[in-house]
Amino acid sequence: MKNITEMTPAELREFLKTLVNEEIFKSRERLATLLGKNGSREALEAEFLEFHGDYENLGFWFETYTQDPLNELDPSNPLTKKLKRQRDYILANRKTTLEQRIYRRMGIYLESDPKPPKKIIALPPDEYRNLLRTLVTQELFVAREQLAALLAAGASFEELDVGFRAFFIAYELLELALEDYHYDPDEGLEINSEFAEELERVDASLKAGDRTYSLEEVFKEFEGK
Repeated sequence: MKNITEMTPAELREFLKTLVNEEIFKSRERLATLLGKNGSREALEAEFLEFHGDYENLGFWFETYTQDPLNELDPSNPLTKKLKRQRDYILANRKTTLEQRIYRRMGIYLESDPKPPKKIIALPPDEYRNLLRTLVTQELFVAREQLAALLAAGASFEELDVGFRAFFIAYELLELALEDYHYDPDEGLEINSEFAEELERVDASLKAGDRTYSLEEVFKEFEGK
């Protein structure tokens, strides 16, 4: 993503319009409605599949945003103080690096990032619903409404800049809420025969002592092409 400080006012507005209209805000409403109606586990799982995919898609926008979101904000401002508390909480509790989180969004765990033991799909009914309630009431959805209101009101570049920073930190809070959970929507599905045979060939190759490559080596090779 282009450095937000280098965006023109027009570029910033267009970018923020894209963010506030991401699909996650629609899937969140559907998921919250299902929870409110005490929907079935099957219905919740189907909607959570959409929500989680939309959450990952939103994260792609932030992969190149490495700036400190609090940089140059007035430390005496009440909003800045709130954002600092949230940011401090994130940094104190986060266990993953940016690289690990990027790979997780691709469904991959690096060797340095053990798979979380908690599987969302295997959570007991009450724990599953409580997790979903936690997710749909995250700060991100408040920050989205505030940012959308700023856009509708024709707010200044400076106001939109602060609104984006609040949105970004709120996204990090949602990311943190999911960090200790593993979610694979394909887990438990039957593997087709051709893929099973390929796995057997790979296993035989490994047992024969053929060279293996780490995920980092594979992706570096692709990036170099």
